[in-house]
Amino acid sequence: MSGLVLKIAPGERFIVNGAILENGDKPARIRITDSDVRVLRCRDALRPEEVNTPCKQVYYAVQLLITGDLEEFGTLPAIDDECAKLLDVFKAIDPELIPTLRSMISRGNYYSALCHLRQILILENQLLARFNKSPVTLEDAKVA
Repeated sequence: MSGLVLKIAPGERFIVNGAILENGDKPARIRITDSDVRVLRCRDALRPEEVNTPCKQVYYAVQLLITGDLEEFGTLPAIDDECAKLLDVFKAIDPELIPTLRSMISRGNYYSALCHLRQILILENQLLARFNKSPVTLEDAKVA
């Protein structure tokens, strides 16, 4: 049986199709086999005040698609436009990084896109740190 498997810690909150769920007092494994289900771990969510870079804007928009706060119709073209702008920035690092992201988003694989974006956010943070000539730490690169 395939699908997304979530390992949920005791008391961890997550969103499934817009509904906030909270695990009980024991760890759990949840297998989601339906491809139309939208899932977001609350610990992976960005807060609005954290959205201060181009990659975080894309991440946040995808996050809002998952939670149902944005509609695909108007949002997907805007996300794709932002991804197109990021293509030149990340092409030298990995030419498939942004095309892979765009493919995930266009297929509606939003959870996978967020996982992929977390890697991109770390790279973005490193690039911004070089530009600003300030050291980057692992804690600074943490998404949520």
